[in-house]
Amino acid sequence: MRNYIVVACGIIAACQPAFAQKTDSSGNYNVYKSLLLREVYIQPGKSVSQSNEELQTGGLQALSDQILERNPGINMIRRGNFAMEPSIRSLSGGRITMTIDGMRVFGACTDRMDPVSSYIEPTNLESILVSFSPGEDLHGTSIGGGVDFKLKEPKFTEGSQLNGMLGSGFESNGNAGQLLAGIEYSNADFAFHADGIYRRSSNYHAGKGTEVFFSQYKKWNGNISVKAKTGTRSFIKADYVQDEGRDIGYPALTMDVGFAKAKIAALSYMQKDPETHTMWETKVYYNFIDHAMDDTRRPVEQVAMHMDMPGTSRTFGAFSSISFKLREHHYFKLQLDGFSNKLSAEMTMYPENAAPMFMYTLPDPARTSIGFDFSDKVFLNSHTSIKIGGRLEYLHDFLFTQAGKDQVSGLYNGDISRQRWMKNLSIQGSFHVSPLFDLSAQVAAGARAPTLQEEYSFYIYDRLDGHDYIGNPQLKQEKSINLDLNANFHTKEFKAETNVFSYFLRDYIAGSILPGYSTMTIGANGVKQFINIPSARLYGAALVLSWSPFPAFNITSTNTYTRGTDHRANALPLIAPLKSVNTVSFQAGRETIFHVESVSNARQNRVNTELYGETPTKGSTILNFGASRNLLFTSAKVLKLSGGVTNLLDSQYSQHLDIMKVLRPGRNFFLRMTLLF
Repeated sequence: MRNYIVVACGIIAACQPAFAQKTDSSGNYNVYKSLLLREVYIQPGKSVSQSNEELQTGGLQALSDQILERNPGINMIRRGNFAMEPSIRSLSGGRITMTIDGMRVFGACTDRMDPVSSYIEPTNLESILVSFSPGEDLHGTSIGGGVDFKLKEPKFTEGSQLNGMLGSGFESNGNAGQLLAGIEYSNADFAFHADGIYRRSSNYHAGKGTEVFFSQYKKWNGNISVKAKTGTRSFIKADYVQDEGRDIGYPALTMDVGFAKAKIAALSYMQKDPETHTMWETKVYYNFIDHAMDDTRRPVEQVAMHMDMPGTSRTFGAFSSISFKLREHHYFKLQLDGFSNKLSAEMTMYPENAAPMFMYTLPDPARTSIGFDFSDKVFLNSHTSIKIGGRLEYLHDFLFTQAGKDQVSGLYNGDISRQRWMKNLSIQGSFHVSPLFDLSAQVAAGARAPTLQEEYSFYIYDRLDGHDYIGNPQLKQEKSINLDLNANFHTKEFKAETNVFSYFLRDYIAGSILPGYSTMTIGANGVKQFINIPSARLYGAALVLSWSPFPAFNITSTNTYTRGTDHRANALPLIAPLKSVNTVSFQAGRETIFHVESVSNARQNRVNTELYGETPTKGSTILNFGASRNLLFTSAKVLKLSGGVTNLLDSQYSQHLDIMKVLRPGRNFFLRMTLLF
């Protein structure tokens, strides 16, 4: 309670949530700035006076995880200091989709050490689009929405232009640092962009000087994008992203990562006709993820048995989408897409005085998909619009090698390949009550297939509940009915936005203890298999308030709450408690801004240790401070400076979604600078 008295008294602020522009394809009706973020734009050319989202991106030097965590409704599942996993309204894993520019990408790690967000950097990105519903332009069926990382797109210019950036940053906690560079050339028919970033960190220290061992990491990332006109209204674009991390520690897990590599390539054709509001895009893509867990850097006494655990993911896919105006105030979008994903993960154990033992932990499962999306939006008048959307998807899951089939033949009888038809359907209504007040409501029926890990995993250890898990090809698809209500009130000085949501889930996928089975992992509590339980429910709300009594001063409060229960009223796992982020920002002149922030998380007592392995988490409040300034040398040269301190009071804390209650960083001073030219 004390934490929230502090918040209410106004010890608040920093890194103010970016304002995201809500748009529609018509361009005929007024739009407004939304505090409940749906899309965060990452544009280094903006001045501080134009956009406070620079506080979030830190001159493109913040991790993608840190930018995502600023979005109301998103919490990050933390296993260390790197590669945090997004959770949208406390839904994660197979319940949400993660795409890069519409491309399906799947991590290769059985322990979820490499979410899609870990292979992308802000330097690569134009924006990050977050969807909270299965009816919001997803690239795949889901029940909880998803995240799409929009790659940076170089722009054509009338004359030849050459631009670039150089940047570096340092953080005192962990002696972390980063270097980045980028260059862009464009003319009327050709555009080119390239960027790269290198990051490194030693072990960080939690509050009160406690060193968090095995929290180090190193990585580099590079991106190239090329565009060329093929006509007055069409162009082709090629993208390539490569990301490589090495020596990545995971203090919450029993193993670290030797390397995590991603190679992502795409070729696109796009045609636009502004007069008819027609846009057609076709893309083919391929990505390869190579990942290897490693225990060789752990002390010998902490390693019960040395083992190698490599994994790979290969995905080939394509999609073609077209959006157009049927008639005045009536807009339609169609998309046809498909992909093929192959996963493989293995484990070789090296017992003392015995021969090595080999097995697949993912016995070469594969999934092919063909899907069809549509979206139909009609403006009934200047106040009211209705949007209907849907998706139909066919999935085929199977094991693509005989070795994989042979390994699981003793567990399952008959054909273990699966074919499924998946459906999403949604309807959304929006009503512009007055120039100050807007209402919207959405009902969506969603579904998602079990992941390949849930279907075919073979003794994968879950650190959260200490059990080995095996898959279940007999799993039914998980289904949900989603309700979403929004009310927004905006004046020049004051803004208030509320969101209330609920998910009614059927055939919820969870782990169930298998009595009589022997564990594979030394020290595991037992063996579980994924099963469908009859139902579960998730509901919550978000409230965002913003007040600007005068143009240079702003106070923002973002508050989110989620609660989840299964069919027997047991608390679901990994449900984030009430979270409040409060910000005060002050702009001094056109190019300088100061900010103070408090981040508070309530205590989470609603856990079920017996079923899901969770334990209660204490509440916490941390304070942050920062400042940024733009130095304008010429109209074409800008030096962006930012600095500050996070966890100012050096609090020792963890959040509920931090696996094994791994402590978060203590006091950390940072300094960043980026030169744009």
